[in-house]
Amino acid sequence: MTGAALCVLPLGCAGPAAEPSGPIAAGNVSATTVGSLTVVNGNAVLGRDASGLYAMSNVCTHEGCTMDVSGSGSTEHLVCNCHGSTFDANGAVTHGPARTALTHYKVDLAADGSITIQGAQPVTSTARTPVG
Repeated sequence: MTGAALCVLPLGCAGPAAEPSGPIAAGNVSATTVGSLTVVNGNAVLGRDASGLYAMSNVCTHEGCTMDVSGSGSTEHLVCNCHGSTFDANGAVTHGPARTALTHYKVDLAADGSITIQGAQPVTSTARTPVG
């Protein structure tokens, strides 16, 4: 059969996931805790550490699969179920085949506590939005 594709891994068969773009509503700061990671909208991750809120892509840099949060508390990390790449809580590769860290995005925190991830605005991996 010419041109046929064989899907061995169901998660990888849907094709690459889209990187975050545009504003993404990410809940309220009251629902976040220090040391937590939360998948938002499927393709973004909201994190909170001692310095504040941060956001990054949830799309594996190897072949574009979305990932799951694994572990708990200080051991939380991201795992790609397609090919086994892992990323630490700040998006750095800890196990390949991925070789590139995850892209971070600007996080806005409104006066009422609502969080918006600005998917079209990449920032450095050290950027944090303070939580007052």
